[in-house]
Amino acid sequence: MWDVRSFSRDMSQHIHRIVRILSLLSSGARLTTSEIHATLSAEDELRDVTVRQLQRDLKHLEAAHLPLRVERSGRELSWSLPTGYRNLAPLNITTHEVLSLHLLKGALGSFRGTRIEADVDRLRRKLERMVPGTVFMSQDVVSDISPGTYTNTISDDMLEQIVFAITDPRWDRVTYTPIGAQQPKTYVVSFCRLVNHAGRLYVVAWHPTHQQYITLAADRIHRVGVATDVPLPLHEFDEQSYRSARFGVYDGQPVVVKLRITAEAAPYFSSRHWHPTEQRTTHRDGSMTLRMQVPISPELISWVMGWAGSVRVMAPAALIAECRNRAAAINDW
Repeated sequence: MWDVRSFSRDMSQHIHRIVRILSLLSSGARLTTSEIHATLSAEDELRDVTVRQLQRDLKHLEAAHLPLRVERSGRELSWSLPTGYRNLAPLNITTHEVLSLHLLKGALGSFRGTRIEADVDRLRRKLERMVPGTVFMSQDVVSDISPGTYTNTISDDMLEQIVFAITDPRWDRVTYTPIGAQQPKTYVVSFCRLVNHAGRLYVVAWHPTHQQYITLAADRIHRVGVATDVPLPLHEFDEQSYRSARFGVYDGQPVVVKLRITAEAAPYFSSRHWHPTEQRTTHRDGSMTLRMQVPISPELISWVMGWAGSVRVMAPAALIAECRNRAAAINDW
């Protein structure tokens, strides 16, 4: 039998529900969705579970090719597992998969010092006991040496709330202090993704009032709570739409930006993907024109300034003027 209570502390509510459903059905019982709901909602950790969520969970289990038996009982479906089916198939872990976990551990960057790093390290130790030979490494395989790493920490409780809100989509009321502001604000949003940008962890969220994505620094989120009074349908994340409206994490009104790249720097730019809207034109002298539709954000300006001597701004005029002002300000300071 699974030790569900201790296991669920390290899992999202979605995975917690899946495990509890399998635990109930593994007893050999045939249960309707309402009966499963009555059992799970009586538990403190799952008291807010809805019948609709359980219906989706059961469909996910079917899609995962588990041998679920479905029978109609009046107006409801009843669910069961075949007699003798009690456990998931044993894990088959290879040495290469554990080595991949070593690489993941070294690339945690933004999660360093949080429970995520500790959980991944604990998982690595468990998996190493399941593979042939030894793949234990006393040193990390990957190191993050990016300058300017953020020192602000995210509490285990807050990180858990954020992960729950992403993995079990819903409307949340979040209290947050915007970067550069002194006082917190409260929004109703739907959390969509965690993103790692320049050594800092951010949360992508959909703002239903403004009908746009916003990006929140995870370390500046103070509280996350389910907004049970919001009747709106759930939002489905569109990564293409999110990325197209920004260059990095700051959004704005996209404009056409044209950059001329020197022949010496062109191979570097050609080997990287900069933006979903990018278009490249290679010229006879080896130079390249890079065209993107992006907002003139502080990140874009800093990025262009960092390529001084290798990149010339051809358009728009506003970006040319901003770069000139920045260069003059450095000399005048």
